[in-house]
Parts: sequence; C-alpha cells; structure tokens
Amino acid sequence: MTSISIGPFALATSTALLLAAIALFYLTVHLFTRKSKHHQKAKDAVITALIAGFIVARLSFVIAFWEIYQQNLLSVLDIRDGGFSHGFGWVAGVITLLVKIRGDKALVTSYVKSGAITVALLFPLVVINTLLSSTTTYSSIEVVNRHGEPVSLPQLSDKPVVVNFWASWCPPCRREMPVLENAQAQRRDVTFVFINQKESPATARKFLQQQGVELDNVYFDISGSAAQAVGAYGLPTTLFFNPDGSLSDSHMGELSEASLQNYLDSWN
Repeated sequence: MTSISIGPFALATSTALLLAAIALFYLTVHLFTRKSKHHQKAKDAVITALIAGFIVARLSFVIAFWEIYQQNLLSVLDIRDGGFSHGFGWVAGVITLLVKIRGDKALVTSYVKSGAITVALLFPLVVINTLLSSTTTYSSIEVVNRHGEPVSLPQLSDKPVVVNFWASWCPPCRREMPVLENAQAQRRDVTFVFINQKESPATARKFLQQQGVELDNVYFDISGSAAQAVGAYGLPTTLFFNPDGSLSDSHMGELSEASLQNYLDSWN
C-alpha cells in the first residue's frame, strides 16, 4: 500500500509511519519522565533532535543534487518535493539527542525504553506494509487507451516503468508535468506511463495540448479502480517498478527534478 486515506486526506504510508514513530516516541518519553525534574529537558532534547535531523536530511539531499538546486536557489526551501536523505537525518538526530543529555543516565534509560516501545509497536505495521508493497506489480494496473480499449501495462515494456497518476485539476500534477516530460525525453531506458484519473480522454488531451506538454503512454483510469488497486489514494502519485514488474518505490506529492532523479538513479 503506497498511501492511506483518512476521509478527504491522503498520506504516503511511509510518511504516516514516520510521523507515528515520532509521536509515539515523544509521548512515551513524556510519560517516563513526567515526574522527573528533567521532564522539560527530556522533551526539549527530542524537539531539538528532530529539528537537527530534519535540517541535515534536507541539506544532505540538496548537496547530493546541488547541480540541479543551484539553478533555482529558492527550490532548496521547497520541501514539497520530498527531497530528504533520511539516513543522514536519523544519524544527526541521534547524535544531537545524545549530546543534549550527555551524562544523564536516567534520561538515557528513558530514551532507550521509549525507543524499544516505539519499535515494538510499529515494527509489525512496517512488516505488513512491506509485504503488501511486495505484492504490488504493474500487472494489477488495468487502464484504457484513448479509444476506450483495455490495456494491461505488462504489454508495454521490459524496462523499468514509472507510472504517474494525475488529473488536470490537480495543481501539483500540473507543476510536475514538465519535469516528467523532460525525464521521458532524456531517459529512453525507462518507460514512463501517465494515467489520468477520473476524467474523460477528451478533457485530458485538451489540457495537455493547452499546456504544450507532449507525453507518450497516456492512459485513463476513468473509474479510479487502477489507482485503488495499487493503493494510490492521493494525487499526484508516482510509482517506480523494476523491469520484472515489482514495485521499487513510490512517491506521493509533487516531484522536483532532483527528487525524480533520486528515484531514477536507483536503476543505474
């Protein structure tokens, strides 16, 4: 499952699990230290560690793709592209936490207990999500072409496949279209597929013509069943499939040139 739907809102599953882990850890730290004289210090250290991890994760990603970001320095601040190096962020956060509480064994014990509880409660959910994702293939995506004829994606390519779910009324979909169009032209070793959501072929084609966007492999999911089959509940959602059809990664939200390049690099 690539995302979860809560009423009218959708959230990437990986993001939901990350936020749940942070909230659970903070809550357990609060409970373990609530009667301690270091209660406020314990909570402040967690907040400081989160901020440090967030900044380092973003900056390390920007540095890795500096050639792209330097073309528009303001894009460094636009975190909507999801450009974060999570490994560096976690390391920075843990180091910051240890520095803030150095020498305080009671707080260290509280953090270790909180971490253990967080892992114990969320690890089963991570395993379940991993198992569900492993069963997601593009063979489960059934769409129609502009003539209304059914098409199965396995017939399209024996190369890595990028599947983008979009709609003309979706602002982030519109903003990322030029990025995907350029990548499609540059990366001939990857097949790009664009699946319009719940709009008529005429509406979608008119939008693309008005925007001057030229895309190959444009298909239609008029009922929304294809998106539901792969758990893509928010727009835009982009799925990355290995040549064998298995799901490699997913991204919910707007892609920037840098964040898209990060996913494509995994196949190099």
